[in-house]
Amino acid sequence: MVVSALLLAGPGLLPALAQERRAPRIIAPELIAPPPVDPSMLNRLTPRAPLSDLAGPSPEPKRADTLYYRPVAIAAGLIESEGRTITIAGIRIVAPDRVCDARAGGVWPCGKQARTAFRYWLRGRAVECGAGADVTEENAETPLRCTLAGYDVGKWLVENGWALADPDGPYAEEAETARETRKGIFSGGPSPS
Repeated sequence: MVVSALLLAGPGLLPALAQERRAPRIIAPELIAPPPVDPSMLNRLTPRAPLSDLAGPSPEPKRADTLYYRPVAIAAGLIESEGRTITIAGIRIVAPDRVCDARAGGVWPCGKQARTAFRYWLRGRAVECGAGADVTEENAETPLRCTLAGYDVGKWLVENGWALADPDGPYAEEAETARETRKGIFSGGPSPS
C-alpha cells in the first residue's frame, strides 16, 4: 500500500527520499577519528635492548627418523625396503646359510629359521629407522636403530634368540637371557618327532 502511494505521488519524490537516507550523520569527528598527522613530524626511536638473556643458542635439530614401508627381511637383522638395505644397529646378523648344532645330533638351518621368524614378525609393516644421536655422519652402510610399532627391532631379535648382540652393544642382557632360556638359534633346533 505504501509503495502504491509513493508511485502515485510521482517520480520526483523517490530520489529525494533516497538522498535523505544516504546523507551520513556527522558525530564529533575530532573525538572518533585520529587527528591528521604530518609524517615529517614522526621520529623513529632506536629499539631497546632485551630485558634478559633467557634463551641460549638453539640446539641442533634432531635428525628425523625415516619410515620404511613394506620391509623385507633378507636375513635376521638385515632389511630391504624402498631400494635400500638397512642393517639393524647393536646386533650381529645371523646369516641365512648358517647352520647350528641340533640337540639330537646333526645340524639344523638356524639361519633360515631366524630369517623366517623375523619375516613373520615384520609382516610387511613399516619400520621407523634413524642413525641415533651418537652418529655424526650417516651413509648407506651405517647401521640404524629401528622400531616397529614402537618396539626396538634389535631388541626383539636378540631377546628371541634370532640375532647375536654386539659385545659393546645395548642388548647384552637380552642375549644372555635368550641363551639361558634356549630361545631361537640357542634352542637346539626343532624337537625330533
